[in-house]
Amino acid sequence: MKTPIVILLFLLATNAQAQVLIQAPSASPTDFKKFLQDNPSTRSYGDVQIEKLQQAPEQEQQLFQLADLSPGEIPQGLETLNRLNQQSALSPLSLQFLQDLTSKWQSGKSSPQVQSSVRTLHCKFSLLLDESSPTACAVETVSLDNLRKLNPWMKALAVESQVIPLEESSRLRIVTEAPYHFTLISDSHASISFYGTFTQLLQQTSNPQALVDGGCGGFHSQIDDISLSLQARVFFTASCVQATNQADEETEKSWVQRNKKWLIPTAAILVGGGIYALKDKKVIIDKPSFK
Repeated sequence: MKTPIVILLFLLATNAQAQVLIQAPSASPTDFKKFLQDNPSTRSYGDVQIEKLQQAPEQEQQLFQLADLSPGEIPQGLETLNRLNQQSALSPLSLQFLQDLTSKWQSGKSSPQVQSSVRTLHCKFSLLLDESSPTACAVETVSLDNLRKLNPWMKALAVESQVIPLEESSRLRIVTEAPYHFTLISDSHASISFYGTFTQLLQQTSNPQALVDGGCGGFHSQIDDISLSLQARVFFTASCVQATNQADEETEKSWVQRNKKWLIPTAAILVGGGIYALKDKKVIIDKPSFK
């Protein structure tokens, strides 16, 4: 009986959240942006992806454990850091912690190879935090023009969790030999992640997956996150903003039909049980939604 209750509570909680707006590939980016400005309670799909990059509590917890390593364990610490960075972009808190940690590691006695790796990482974290690096390292300023031409569907580029809008004059300062976790973000396509140097990123052939296929008259969505799909609306024009496609709605209806044998009794039990539990008790409801 727990499963039906959990599903019902999940659906109620999801509906209470702010709506997410997806830009149809055929929609005007200018009109899409204006609609968002006119509806401040609605967030764009791209902004939601950016928010996810900013929050990584599990990653941070694992990285914090590196502070307890002895100088002789730094090589293992570098391997752990590299593994975690490949898995996901480093959050702002992780970047700040790692900048301090690599500064501490530089003062220890390690092999020249380890010292070089630590120095490169310290430069990387310092640049991402817009701070000058106290150590010498190979830094270059690159243009994002070629990346934008290769991926016209992009809205922004996230370098770790630092977001750079793709404007005409967008440029990026990077440590030439350092690997980064890059995320290509869009309001109309699923994000694409890549771990490596900027040069390697430019050599990649991306196959972006559109979140919506079709037009206002008929379309279907490609959203893997069920929580997000329940909140999402698709923007075609200002006069055509629809919930996720009819196929999703039909799926939800068929799900109810398939499970009505337990769904209706469960609802009755929930209501009946609530009435029994409240028997002979005085209840006061003081909620604006009930007035």
